[in-house]
Amino acid sequence: MGPKARHPPRITSPKKKYRKNESFHYIMIAKMESDMNLEEIYFISQIAVGVAIIFSILFVAIELRQNSYQLRKSMADVRVQRVNWLFETLCTDNDFRDFHRRIDTDFENFDEDEKYRAICLGIRSLRSMLDELAAYFEGNISDEEWVSLQWNMKFAATRPNFEPAYQVIKDSYPEKVQKFWESLAKESRLNAEGWLKKSL
Repeated sequence: MGPKARHPPRITSPKKKYRKNESFHYIMIAKMESDMNLEEIYFISQIAVGVAIIFSILFVAIELRQNSYQLRKSMADVRVQRVNWLFETLCTDNDFRDFHRRIDTDFENFDEDEKYRAICLGIRSLRSMLDELAAYFEGNISDEEWVSLQWNMKFAATRPNFEPAYQVIKDSYPEKVQKFWESLAKESRLNAEGWLKKSL
């Protein structure tokens, strides 16, 4: 006997398979439509949108908080560096220490070079303070930092080199900053004069 004839495998018609899948798809859609009406679908989509909005707001709030913290830290670092530089120089440089003292006692008799040097020193310190003052008005300075800043500004305003220093840089700051500094400086100088008269 010869070998048995092999029949080729039965090939399912693609058209039949497609129709079968298509029927199953329609059945599932019909079931979903029966289980969930349009109002429920709309309600769920609104919840999803609301959740997405909440997450977006939280993300923005966290970013703003981090940026505010970085700004405060940067300004605090500048303040510490300025104070450290001043006291270190006063302790190690005899000429600078004498000059710094004379700003308070003999500024009106300074020659042009000495006044220029004194005003530049005033600009260096005052710019840092006014930057912090502007940041305070924008809500980026804590209450504790604000107390420290006010004390520093009141003391600085009594030094004779700060008024000409302010005239050099004031136009680079908002009007609110200018008005606050001018009012504080005037009050500080009056208080200093009153204290000086009482001590004589």
